[in-house]
Amino acid sequence: MQTAILDARTDLSGSVSAAVEILRLNGLVALPSETVYGLAGNALESEAAAKIFQAKERPFFDPLIVHVAGPEWLTKLARPDSAESPLVAEMIERFWPGPLTILFPKTDLVPDIVTAGSRSVAIRMPSHPVFVEVLRRLGKPLAAPSANRFGRVSPTRAEHVFKELGGRIPLILDAGPTTVGLESTIVRATEHRIEILRPGPITEEALGDVAPTDELHGSEQIAAPGQAASHYAPEKRVCLLDIEDTADHSKDSALICWGPIHHTERFFEVRSLSEKYNLLEAAQRLFQLFREIEQMEGVKQIFVEPVPERGLGRAIMNRIGRAAG
Repeated sequence: MQTAILDARTDLSGSVSAAVEILRLNGLVALPSETVYGLAGNALESEAAAKIFQAKERPFFDPLIVHVAGPEWLTKLARPDSAESPLVAEMIERFWPGPLTILFPKTDLVPDIVTAGSRSVAIRMPSHPVFVEVLRRLGKPLAAPSANRFGRVSPTRAEHVFKELGGRIPLILDAGPTTVGLESTIVRATEHRIEILRPGPITEEALGDVAPTDELHGSEQIAAPGQAASHYAPEKRVCLLDIEDTADHSKDSALICWGPIHHTERFFEVRSLSEKYNLLEAAQRLFQLFREIEQMEGVKQIFVEPVPERGLGRAIMNRIGRAAG
């Protein structure tokens, strides 16, 4: 299969039309979102969902996120009692469209393959104009995990998607680099609390303005995407840098540091997540740096310096920890 790349920045209407034509036939298209590039297929068709798992080599126990054009889809995809929760309504009011995914008890309209057999479905309303226009023109929700092979680094540019899935899917829509760079926050609402299943761009602090929060660490069953112990990993070994470590790693290691470039005498290569200690910039750069360094000859492992675990830093450290897992 040949994979075409269309520039949605120069021809939005034409590229969206091409994507919708493929999606209507239960084919797959890689689309830009504000978080990372997603591999999209019709969320209401088991055939399309099965193709997503096949293209990504994704295990069938790992559920997919369903993307919708508007909250009106909740009445079709989620059980009414959960969709009408005041707590859910406030989260939707504050954070949709945007990088927040909410778990709901599902209706029978959602195929079991999409939810990996779970009775809950993960739903998000994206804000990226290209993704939104595809949803609007298609008129159906899209299942769309990150557009990479399972467990690998999520793509933040169209060329990353091509490297991962070229020859496996027919079309990639290119809208340039993503603005957030990390996957969405995933939550589940109880009567009076918010459970954070995966940290992300909507921070614990922001959610805490809505209701008390609990961050769930580990589970005997994967309830939401991105909960596998090893995930978001480049092909080279990733290690968290121990601040007490004084060894010379320069012969075969690279460092992704926090703040101005330092330790250059100890490593083969040093890149910074953000020389100005900006967590938003760090989130945007993390996966890009993983991909750049894994291409370097002579580098066998990647050390990453911790960032402060506050706000967006929790999501960044979550991805680093799973890459090292």
